[in-house]
Amino acid sequence: MTRRAAAIFAAVVALLALVETGVALTARARVATDADWQAAAAEVRAGFTAGDVITFAPAWVDQIGRAYLGDLVTVEMAGRSDDDRYARIWEVSIRDEHAPETNGARLVRESKHGRVRVALYEKAATPVLYDFTQHAQELVGGRFAVRTMELDYRPRRGILVQPGPQPTTYEWREVPLGASLVVYAGLHDYYARKSADGIVDVRVAIDGAEKLHTQVANADGWRRFDLDTRALAGTRHTVTFTVAAPNPAWRNLGFHAEARQ
Repeated sequence: MTRRAAAIFAAVVALLALVETGVALTARARVATDADWQAAAAEVRAGFTAGDVITFAPAWVDQIGRAYLGDLVTVEMAGRSDDDRYARIWEVSIRDEHAPETNGARLVRESKHGRVRVALYEKAATPVLYDFTQHAQELVGGRFAVRTMELDYRPRRGILVQPGPQPTTYEWREVPLGASLVVYAGLHDYYARKSADGIVDVRVAIDGAEKLHTQVANADGWRRFDLDTRALAGTRHTVTFTVAAPNPAWRNLGFHAEARQ
């Protein structure tokens, strides 16, 4: 290495050291403090009403946010499949990030508490006529568990089943239907997805007439299916879910459904 090259190299190293030192010295000033979070939480609490939803941005700050607002973030809220049923969204964020739930919603007001931003959004809500997970006690069929699952690396509240090679049917009777039946399905647990890759066959029928036939695989995440039930709106029907897994090892199927107005 020539003297000129050595000098350039030394200068670059010195510059990098200065940059890293500067980042280290200013990093603390960029982090939201406990006081910031407490003030933000106080604002949310003052305006929060039953039926609101709270979301945090970026997604990885969710655990920090729930340390201050966890009593308002119910299991059902944390494990929700989407935000269609909510008319008001409280977004608690840092670093100028926004939650995808606020896309298309109208900003009502916002404020800054140090490094934490609180914003209230409003949007049109779609009423839920029947939540299949909440009515799991009415289910007729095979073994199941209602729980919060890990699907697509996020908590999802729903019904967990372990399908075998032979089809198993889960049946709800006297379900009030509206304009749509929204179905979510996916494979629970990172380690299960890592250990096997078999598909799960899923069928949904209304009064015996098949409305959905799909296959769920590891990479599908938490898939949404919208079934048009406008012709049946205002009446009650039997809804069945039939599942099977040709290769059942490590196949933990999670699903959730809602009849919506």
